[in-house]
Amino acid sequence: MTTLITGGTGFIGSCLARLLIESGERPVLFDVAPVQGPLMEIKGQFFFEQGSLAHLPTLMDCVEKYGVSRIFHLGGMLSLPSEKDHVAAFDANVIGTYNVLEAARIKRMSQVIYGSTIATYSKDIPGDMIDDRTIQRPSSFYGVSKTFGELLGRFYHRKFGLDFRGMRLPSVVGPGARTAHMSIYNAWAIEYPLRGLPYVLECDPETRCAVVYFKDAAQALMNLAKADPAKILTRIYNLAGIFPPFSAKELVEIVRNRIPGADLTFTPNPVVVELLRELGSLRIDDECARSEWGMKIEYPLEKMVEDFIQEFERYRN
Repeated sequence: MTTLITGGTGFIGSCLARLLIESGERPVLFDVAPVQGPLMEIKGQFFFEQGSLAHLPTLMDCVEKYGVSRIFHLGGMLSLPSEKDHVAAFDANVIGTYNVLEAARIKRMSQVIYGSTIATYSKDIPGDMIDDRTIQRPSSFYGVSKTFGELLGRFYHRKFGLDFRGMRLPSVVGPGARTAHMSIYNAWAIEYPLRGLPYVLECDPETRCAVVYFKDAAQALMNLAKADPAKILTRIYNLAGIFPPFSAKELVEIVRNRIPGADLTFTPNPVVVELLRELGSLRIDDECARSEWGMKIEYPLEKMVEDFIQEFERYRN
C-alpha cells in the first residue's frame, strides 16, 4: 500500500508521516509548502511532491507516479485565511477535496480519510451539546467548505463504494504552526515565549476552545483508518480533544509557570471573539469515536504543554 498525505508538510501531516514510516510505509507527501522542520530529520524516508490540490492533473500525476492506493486528506486553507480570501479557500477546500475524491474514484483506491473540523457547527444548535447528529449550519466559509467535503465524501461512499471516513478535529496544537486561525493562540501562547518573544492573545481570557494535541490527532487518524469497516457506522466523527476544555487564562498560567518570563497579554479581536463564541460554550460528544474505533486522548493540558516544549527544543533549529 502507498499512502498519500495532502497537507503532508504541516504538523499533523508530518506527525502522521512519522507514524506511517514507523509502521513500515514510505508515504507520499503532497503540499504547496516545502519540506521543513522535523521532516528534514527523516528526509529520504518519504516522497515529496509540491503542488496545488486545485489542479487535478498535478494531483493525478502524483497519484500515478507513486501508485497511490490510500489518501489522508489534510490539505486546505484554515479559518481566518478562508475568511479573508474565500475565493482561494474555495479552490483549496472545495475544488481540492473534489479532486482528491475524483482521483480516488478513478484509481479505485482503497480508502480516503478526511480531516474535517468542528467549525462545521455554528447556528441553530439545540441545547449545549454537539454530537455526531447535531445539525451543521456553519457561519464561516471554512466551516461551509468542510461541510461540503463531508457530504461529498458520503456521496462517493454511496455512489462508488469508496471507503470514506472523516474526523471533525477541534483546534490542533503543535509546534511550528505557520498559519493564523481563530484558535491559533493555543499553540502560539506556548511557542512565542519559547522563542523569547511577547505574544498577544486575541481572545477573552475566559475563552474555552476544544483542543487536541497534534500527536493525539495523528494517532486518531491512524486508528480511524485501521478500524474494522464493519464497526464504522457513523463514518464522520467528532473529536472532543482535551476534556473539559481549558480556558485561555488557564493555558497562560501554565505557560508562565513552565517558562519564566513568558510575556503573554490579552487584546481581544472582535472577529476572533465572535468566531470562537459560537463553539466555546458548547460541549462536544465523541462517544461514537470512542465506542466504534477506540479513540482516546493521551495528552491532557499539562502533558501537552510539557511535550510541546520538548518537541520545540528538539527541533529549535
